[in-house]
Amino acid sequence: MKQTERPSFMPWKTQYSRCATETPRPSPTQKNTAAEESVFSVAALCAETLKALHQRIRKRKPRIELDIDSSIPRLARGNGAQIENILHLLLSNVIALSLDAAVKLSVVTRRFTAEGLEVLFSIEWAHSGVALSADPVIEGNAPPGLSYSICSSVIAAMGGRLHVKKQEENMVISFFIPLSTAGISEDAEKGGAPVLLVEDNAMNRKIIASSLEHGGYSVFTASSGQEALNALFDKEWSIILMDIQMPGMDGIQTTHAIRAEEKKKGRRTPIVAVTAYARPEDRERCLAAGMDDFLAKPVKLETILSTVERVTGIPSARKSAVRGPDAASAILSFTEGDAELARKIIGEFLALAPPLLLSMREAFDRKDREKLRVLSHRLKGNLAYFGEGEAFLLAEALHRELDNLSDEAVAATLLRLLSESEYLIEALENKEEAAR
Repeated sequence: MKQTERPSFMPWKTQYSRCATETPRPSPTQKNTAAEESVFSVAALCAETLKALHQRIRKRKPRIELDIDSSIPRLARGNGAQIENILHLLLSNVIALSLDAAVKLSVVTRRFTAEGLEVLFSIEWAHSGVALSADPVIEGNAPPGLSYSICSSVIAAMGGRLHVKKQEENMVISFFIPLSTAGISEDAEKGGAPVLLVEDNAMNRKIIASSLEHGGYSVFTASSGQEALNALFDKEWSIILMDIQMPGMDGIQTTHAIRAEEKKKGRRTPIVAVTAYARPEDRERCLAAGMDDFLAKPVKLETILSTVERVTGIPSARKSAVRGPDAASAILSFTEGDAELARKIIGEFLALAPPLLLSMREAFDRKDREKLRVLSHRLKGNLAYFGEGEAFLLAEALHRELDNLSDEAVAATLLRLLSESEYLIEALENKEEAAR
C-alpha cells in the first residue's frame, strides 16, 4: 500500500458535477440551497472567479484588485456554487459599467456567530457616468444591468442581504452570507483525505488511484477483501471505495465484515461501491449491505472526485473544470464539420444572447413570468447549437417548470442560468478572438 503526497494548495470545491451515480440526475430547479452546501475555500473561490473573468478583464483593461482579510478561515461550509454565480454575475456587470475604472473585490468577516461567521463581499468601482439615486443606500434604485433583484433574492434565501450605496466618488455593492465552520474534519483542514481503494483488477486499481491522486487525495490500495480488512484500522479512513466482484471475499461480504468490526470499535467509515454491475437490484443489494453510495464502472474522473467530495465533505485539489460545454466540438458536430457555418452561428449567438439575457433580467424585475417563459424558450433554442450543457438544461427547466416554482426558486435558477450563459459567451468570444 502506497501513500501519495498531498499538494499544498486546494482550490475551492466546484458544484457542477453530475450526479454521483449513473441514475438520472434531478432537474436543475430541484437543487436547493441545503443540497448544494459543501466545504470550500473562500479565498480560492474568489481567485478562481477572477481568473474566469480574465479574458473579459483583459479586453476592457480595468484594474481589478482582490483583498481578503486574514480573519477569513481557510475552509468554510456553505453554498459555494451560488456565491460564485453571484460574484461572477455582479463582477461581469460591474466591469461592463465601470469602463476603464478600477474595480476592487474585498472580503472581510462581518461578524462571528455560534455556527461560524458572516462573510461580507464588497465590490467597489468609480461611478462616473452612472445615474444614481440621491439616497445613499439605493437598493431598489441600483444602476441598471447589475441583476440586483435576482442576486438579492438568492442572497436572502441563503440568510444574507445585498445592498448598493454611493460612497464619495465610488459605488459599492456588497452582500453578506452566513457560513459555517462546524464539522469540518481535520483531514479537510490538512488539505486531503485518506482513501482506501479495494479493487482486484490491477488496471482498474491504477486508473482509479490515479484519478484520486489527481484530486489530491492520499490513496491506499488493497487487492482483496482480506487486505481491506487488514488495513481497516491502520488509520481512520475518510472513505472506502469497494469493488464488488472479487475472488474469495467479495465486496458485499467484505462490507458486512467491516461493519461488524467497526461496531466493536464504535466507528463508521463511508463505503461506496464501484462495480460493473449497474442494475437497480445491484444498487439495492449494496446499500442493504451497509454501503453509502454506488458507482457504476467505467467511472469518469469527475464522477469519482465529486463522489468523494460529497461523501467526505472534503474538497479535492483538482483545478476547476472549464465551465460550459465544449462549444467548439458541439457546434462542429451540428454543422457536420462546416467551420464557416459554425463561425456564423457563433457570431449570431454572440449578437443575440446578451440582449436576450438582459430582457430576462428585466422580466424577472417586473415579475412577468409569461415573458420569462417565452424568453427562456428562445434562449434554449439558441443554446441547443452548443450541446446540452448546464445552461441549456437550466433554460429548458425554467421554461418547463416555471408555473410550479416559487419566486425564490425562479431567482436561484435564473441566477445559475445567467452565470452559465455568461461563461459560455466568454468562452465563445475567446475562441472567436483566437481564430482571428
